[in-house]
Order: sequence, then structure tokens, then C-alpha cells
Amino acid sequence: MTLTGMKKHVGVLEQAGLVTTEKVGRVRTCRIGPRRLEEETAWIEQRAGAHRVRGVDQARAVQAVVGAEVDGHVPA
Repeated sequence: MTLTGMKKHVGVLEQAGLVTTEKVGRVRTCRIGPRRLEEETAWIEQRAGAHRVRGVDQARAVQAVVGAEVDGHVPA
């Protein structure tokens, strides 16, 4: 990644309040900004929970089908 590209990325994060930067001499230090990612994290966790539930339901359905076929019954 180029220095120009890095500056653009950091600038976008800074505008969003996700990082703060401080330049001392030739060194620029980035820190986590005042705005954390709580809202985004909650949104991701909510969606992940729904997918886990959906995955469990799908796993139970597959087990039911496989179990029925093993018992000699083919589901309709």
C-alpha cells in the first residue's frame, strides 16, 4: 500500500470518528477514536445469532431426514 493510500484510509477512519491521529515531527500516531464500534458490533452479533439459529434448524432437519432414511423410511 502506498503512503498516499494509507493517508486516505486513515483520513476516512478519522472522519468517521473511529481513530484520532497526532503528528509529532515525522511520526503520525493513530489511536482508537471516541466513537467505538458498539452499534456495528451489536448489528453483526444479531445477524450472527440469527444465522446460528437457522443453522441449528437446518442441522435438525438434516438429522431428521438422515435418521428416517436409516430407519428404512424415506420422507415424503
